[in-house]
This record gives sequence, C-alpha cells and structure tokens, in this order.
Amino acid sequence: MHDDAASVRSRAALSDLLASWTTIPAFLCDRFFTVLASNAAAAALSQGFTEGTNLARFAFLEPDVDRGHANWHEASAQMAALLRESLDEHEPDSAVDTIVGELSVHSRDFSVAWADESRRATSRGIVPFDDSPVGRITCSYYMLTVPESDDDVLFIWQPVDEVSRSRLDELIERRRTSESN
Repeated sequence: MHDDAASVRSRAALSDLLASWTTIPAFLCDRFFTVLASNAAAAALSQGFTEGTNLARFAFLEPDVDRGHANWHEASAQMAALLRESLDEHEPDSAVDTIVGELSVHSRDFSVAWADESRRATSRGIVPFDDSPVGRITCSYYMLTVPESDDDVLFIWQPVDEVSRSRLDELIERRRTSESN
C-alpha cells in the first residue's frame, strides 16, 4: 500500500472481519508472508497461523514441523515459490535480504526450493494437517490479494470434506473451551 494511514485502516478492518469468521480459518499476511492478523479458527488449525509468525521461517526453520511428512516437500516448495513471486513484484530492500539470507543460511531445504525457479506459485492448494489432536484435517486454501494493496494477501481455508469439517469444528470448539477456562 502506498499510504501508511490507508494501510493501517485496511488492516484493522480486515482484522475485524477475520475475527467475525468463527468457523472459517483465515489470516492476513504481508508481502514477506508474516501473519498480520489471524482469527481463532486459523490459530486452532496451525500454530504457524498466529499473528507475528512468518510462514517461510515457520516452514523451513520451526523445529516442530515434520519435514519427513509426505506433503512437506510440496508445501515447502510452494512456500518458496510464493515468497519468490512476492519478492519479484517489489523492489529489493534490506528486509528481503534478511529473510532470504536467514533462510538460505539455516535451511538447505530452503536453498534447494529457492533455487528451483521452474516452480510457480499458485493461489490455491490443498494441505493436510496431520498433527491435529482430533485427527487429520484436510483443507483447501485460497490466497486472495487485498484490493488497493501492493503488499497484503488474505488466506482463507476450507475443509475439503465432511470429515475434515467435523474435525475442524471440534478443534475450534476445543480451543474456544480452553480459552474460556
């Protein structure tokens, strides 16, 4: 966004909107894929979807991420492609150098994924969440650009089937109950 005041207003409005979606996991990211706003449903789905978390750092550096999972390579390659595409759309700056440098130094997997320029980012996909206490929840995601913003994207998640919907509902209810106690 070109106007800082407009950016703050837009992000605040989107944060309020996300909070009102109680059964739809969603979060707002900046151009570096740092979560700026997240709702309770997204935070229940993954600890990576909480405010302040950088998705690229989470994917490649978080020690609790199961890099041996069958879908991890696909998801991490997609994360690198999304980051590359976002950075290609903006002028290089020190923040770009910092995140790419940090990931390159600390993650061989990132270096390999980053070097693969044949991989194209997609604005939708399917991700299974196997580490849920209620069982596997498979969701599709949609990445939407925020109108009048050069920097922000909105991720919206949707269960792909009734089993995943039921498990997500149970997970959200568990989180709601634990927060109220």
